[in-house]
Amino acid sequence: MQFGLFTVFDNYKEKFSRSHEQLMKEVLEQTIHADCLGYDSVWFAEHHFSEYGILTTPQMLLAVAAQHTKNIRLGVSIVTLPFKNPIQVAEDYALLDVLSNGRLNLGLGSGYLPHEFSGFNVDGKDKAFRFNDALAVIEKAWTGEKFSHEGDYYQFTDVQLEVIPKQQKVPTWIGALSPVGSTFVGKMGYNIMGVPYVASRSIEELKQILDDYKKAYREAGHDETKLNIPLALHTFVAETREEAEQVAKEHLNLYLDTRQYGRNAQFEDLEEREQVLIGTPEDVIARLHKYQEAGCDHVMMLMNFGGLPHERVLRSMELVAEKVMPAFTNNVIVSS
Repeated sequence: MQFGLFTVFDNYKEKFSRSHEQLMKEVLEQTIHADCLGYDSVWFAEHHFSEYGILTTPQMLLAVAAQHTKNIRLGVSIVTLPFKNPIQVAEDYALLDVLSNGRLNLGLGSGYLPHEFSGFNVDGKDKAFRFNDALAVIEKAWTGEKFSHEGDYYQFTDVQLEVIPKQQKVPTWIGALSPVGSTFVGKMGYNIMGVPYVASRSIEELKQILDDYKKAYREAGHDETKLNIPLALHTFVAETREEAEQVAKEHLNLYLDTRQYGRNAQFEDLEEREQVLIGTPEDVIARLHKYQEAGCDHVMMLMNFGGLPHERVLRSMELVAEKVMPAFTNNVIVSS
C-alpha cells in the first residue's frame, strides 16, 4: 500500500477568513512535511470558477513543491484535457518532470462539472472523444520525435518538443471509477483513479468495479503487474475516535455541501458505507485492509477538506506516518 495526500483546494475565504494565498502556503508546508514523513505521493486537483477548487494550474504549485522536496512523487489529479491544447499540456508537464528530477505522476480526465465546461465554452457532449484525441497527441509529443496529427479535434503538422519528460515512461492515470468508464480504460491499458463514494455505495460494489476493470485490462493483453490503483478517501486521524469525529464532521459536511457532484451525502452516510478514514490509527488500519482486499494499492488521503485547520492536518499526517503506515510495510494482499 502506497500513501499519498490529495488536495482539492476547496477554500472558504469568507467563512474561515483564510485567503487563497494562505491556503497555498499551508498546502506547500503539508507537502514538505509529507516528504519528510515518508509519504509516497502528493496530488493536486485542478478546478475552475468556484471555491470548490481554487488551484487552476497545478503544474505551477507542483513546480514550487519540487524545489522544496526530495523524494515524494508529485501528482496532478486531474488535468481536464477537453479544456486544453494538448501540446501545451505535453510541454508543461514534461518541464515539471524535468524540474522535479523525474517525479511526475500524471492524472488525466475528461471533466465532469457543467459550470467548468460552460466557463471554457466547451461542449461536454463529445468530451470523451475530445479526450482521446488529446491523449493521442500527448503520447506522440512525448516520444521526442517530430510528428503530425490529424484528429477530429486537433491537427498538428511537423511538431517536435525540445523538452521531453525525464522519465522514460511517465506514470499516467485516467480518472474513471464508473463501471462503464473503468472497463473502457482497462481495455486502453491505463491505470484508473477516483473517489469511491462518487461511483459506489460500498466497498463490495467498489471491488466489483475494480475486478471488472482488471478483467478488461488483462483480456486486452496488458501487463497486470503494472497496475496501480489510487483511491481518494477523506481522512482524519486522532488519538480517540470521539475526537476524530468531533473535529472532522463539520468540515467534511461543508466539503460535501460544496462539491457540486455525486450523490447527496453527509458524514454519517459515508461512515456507514465505510467510505471515509476518520477515527483512530487502529480504525484506519482496519478499514484500509478492506480497501486493499478490494484492489486498492495506493490511498490518496484527502486530509485538508472543508477548511480543516492546518495544525490539525499536520498532526493527522503524523499519526498516519507513525502508526498507520508501519502496518502496511511489506504487507501484500492479492485480491481474487
